[in-house]
Amino acid sequence: MIDFLRGLRTQPWWVYEPETIGMWGQVYRTFNLVEGCCWIGFAGLVFWRWLKNQKSSLEAWYALTFLVFGLTDYREAYLQTAPLVLTKGVLIVLLFWQRNLVTKRWYPHAWY
Repeated sequence: MIDFLRGLRTQPWWVYEPETIGMWGQVYRTFNLVEGCCWIGFAGLVFWRWLKNQKSSLEAWYALTFLVFGLTDYREAYLQTAPLVLTKGVLIVLLFWQRNLVTKRWYPHAWY
C-alpha cells in the first residue's frame, strides 16, 4: 500500500508521447493548451484593469495567480502528476478567494 501511495505521488498520471498519443490524448493536450491561453488572457485583462484603476496591489496578485494557473495548463499539456493537480486545486481556490475580495471591495457594481 505504501508503494502504491508513493507511486501515486511520484509517477506521472499521463504523459504526452507523440508516437503513441491517440485521439483522446491529442484532444486532452489541445484542450490544455487552449485553456492555458485563456487563463493567461484573463491575467492580462485583470492586470490591465489594475494598471488603469490602481485600486490595490491585491489585484496585481490576482492577475499573477491567473498567469500561474495558465502556466500549469501548459505543463499539464505534456505531463500530469499528483503534485500538479494539487497545485492547480490550490490555485483555483486562491482565484475564487481573490475574485471575491477584489469584486466586493473595489467593484461592487460589477456583475458576478
